[in-house]
Amino acid sequence: MIRAALFLFAVIACAAPAAAEDVLSVRAGEHGDYSRLVIPKAPADWKIATSDRKIEITFPSKDYAFELSDILDKRKAHRVLNARIIDNEETRALVLSLTCDCPVRTSKSANDAIVIDIFNDTPVTLAEDESEPQEPVSEAARIAEPSTPESMRAARDRMIALLAEARHQGVVQLKIDEKTTDDEKRGAVEATPAAHSPAPISETPPAPAPHAGPLPDHAAQNDDPDHHDNDDHAPASASGPPEPLIAATPAIKENCVDPSLFHEPEDGALDFSAISRLRQQFDASVNEQERKDIAATLALAYIHIGFFEEAAAIASARGANDHNMSMAAGLADLAAGARRRATRELAPYRNCGPFGELAYAAAAPVDEEGVVTMQEKHLTALKAITTELRAPIAEWLGLNAIERNQMTITREFYDMAKAARGDQRSPALAIMENALAEHFGEPTAANEHGEIEKPAAAQASTQRAPVVTQELKEIAQTPGPLQARALAILADDYGKRADEAYEGFLDDIAAQSGRRNSSLAEARASFTGAKALVAAGRMRESIAVLEAAADAAPGAEDASRALAQSFIMNGLMADAKTRLAAVSSFFHYRDFVDVKDNGDLNVAVARELAAYGANELVDTALEGAPEKWRADADAVRALSRLNSGDPHGALEIADQGAASADLGVVAAKAHERLNDRTGTIALIKASLRRGEGDNEFAAAAWRAGDWALTADAFDAVPPKEREKAAASRAALAALNNGANSLPASVRETLSDDPQTLAALAHMFKSAPAVSVRAIDALADYAAGVKKEKDFMERGIEAVTGDGR
Repeated sequence: MIRAALFLFAVIACAAPAAAEDVLSVRAGEHGDYSRLVIPKAPADWKIATSDRKIEITFPSKDYAFELSDILDKRKAHRVLNARIIDNEETRALVLSLTCDCPVRTSKSANDAIVIDIFNDTPVTLAEDESEPQEPVSEAARIAEPSTPESMRAARDRMIALLAEARHQGVVQLKIDEKTTDDEKRGAVEATPAAHSPAPISETPPAPAPHAGPLPDHAAQNDDPDHHDNDDHAPASASGPPEPLIAATPAIKENCVDPSLFHEPEDGALDFSAISRLRQQFDASVNEQERKDIAATLALAYIHIGFFEEAAAIASARGANDHNMSMAAGLADLAAGARRRATRELAPYRNCGPFGELAYAAAAPVDEEGVVTMQEKHLTALKAITTELRAPIAEWLGLNAIERNQMTITREFYDMAKAARGDQRSPALAIMENALAEHFGEPTAANEHGEIEKPAAAQASTQRAPVVTQELKEIAQTPGPLQARALAILADDYGKRADEAYEGFLDDIAAQSGRRNSSLAEARASFTGAKALVAAGRMRESIAVLEAAADAAPGAEDASRALAQSFIMNGLMADAKTRLAAVSSFFHYRDFVDVKDNGDLNVAVARELAAYGANELVDTALEGAPEKWRADADAVRALSRLNSGDPHGALEIADQGAASADLGVVAAKAHERLNDRTGTIALIKASLRRGEGDNEFAAAAWRAGDWALTADAFDAVPPKEREKAAASRAALAALNNGANSLPASVRETLSDDPQTLAALAHMFKSAPAVSVRAIDALADYAAGVKKEKDFMERGIEAVTGDGR
């Protein structure tokens, strides 16, 4: 595998121009039911074609090189077999060979990233624009030689052999010594801690097709270079199949599995090439019973060495009527990250004692019924299982405990997972370390040696680990089950500091709108990311993330919708650009944000559009608003007609609509627009008789020159809604109407502004008879008295220093 990767890099290096300026990174990750590839900041005019188990991505020029370590070295996309570069006269194509006839879905995110999802099942291409005919790959891509299934098996076997050769202790006892007694066999299944924990394997080989046909007989006859003469440690010979690895102790309950099957094995001598030869025998066998017996041993062997995709593929195909294999398939899927499938597989065993309970709790969503609270007995059961399996199960349990805010048990699971991982790091450890640091106020990040550094007790309350670490940034940029949680942590930091953790951070959050089958925890993480997008002025993308969270996690639907509605409502109260973005988001995601039994959002959006006189859009925004909001809707419709230059249309709606103060104000302004003083006064009086009060009625009466009506209209305004400017006009109107003192409503409104109140009251004592022409002058006079007094006080204070 390593030589093949180096050879491929050499081919790529030769094919690429020596002075290539741009390197396109191909990021990859597994999402359980599908593999995802992301090419950030891809050039425009790229094209994609799929057929013949190939994906061909063609770029418009040859000025691009590709960084393919996620595919070739780290093997993060298990459905991608290899990658090749093909140059034509003016274009360069990246050709990906697949391990299956997989359906492919392509899309483009906001930062021009190419997103490719590769699923299982039927060979159907799900293109970005399904109306376009599907294009097959080019002839050059079609004939590009992929690795064959036989070479995949050979590479896998070599990897297993290399792994086994590097280990000095037994991984799993594949063959029970026939000379031992039954009592000795029973004793052999008791768990004992391993002398050391082998390092986890990060490069997982592609899983074999579970329904692949057996190899021809001659395929198993090749000489095995790793053959050893010690027959005691080899799998069974041609005389019969090997004995499956089974536990002699009875199951806890009927239809349950003995957890000691998955316990840490005892140390013992083992032919390290046995797993490789056993796989060859499994593939070559044509006897169904023999294959079944071998599968039972092989699946457990793969679990013990951490080859979870391999274990799941074999156990899933054999688990229909075999509880041991069904449980093994669930555990392998859980460890491999396919939690939804693992939840279904482990559900039948959730009542099978502490081990069954903890396995189901690790796989199931945090709000799933039947999940029990973790106790000491569960910790004890988890400590006994094999190291490779213990690490991922402890991590999932710890992450679930964080969602329940059970931080003490989170620390227990973290310590267990950290010990099982040894010097290896994992995304889950980084997420848990961040949560523990936030909760306990102490750094828990690993140092360069993978050790956890904690401060002295005296410093624990003040010393904090940085929230943003390079490790978190890498997790956030890598497609995978914990990407959303890492992005949420960075988004929370962005909300505090408004500083992007890395270039393209907000684009990665926006790309979360393409997630499928999210857990409730991932949906909640999306909320934090959506808030960061809104803070960055990317409202539509934030709502796209929330809509995707609602679709992927039904339990988060109501919360997602409410948060999206609040984004739009708050946006409508911001600056002009944000208000328009809020209106656009409402229409684009109307099916998601529009609640049929509440019309507040409809009216708010329509009111913003009414300011522009956009009559058709106003009517569209108000469609479906409940009857309870009819009065508000009629007022907004009338306002839109008025602002569009149609006062007659506004009056027509006012005549037929539900009466309200807002609608009356619009009608009054429409009469004013038509220079109809009589109509304005008549409408204000009718509104006052209905008990409707508004500062705008007082202002309209003032402009109409009806002083008595001005004072009456101001008195009708609810006290908490009276404006000071309207109070001043009401005082002058009362003075012009012959009043001898300030109206009580004016005194109440200006009670916290004694200077203005004193200036207005003084006019009632000393001002001469007031004519209509003098009203505005008196208003200036009242304001001038206050300004002059303020000026004098500031001048005196500057001289004396004490304001006297």
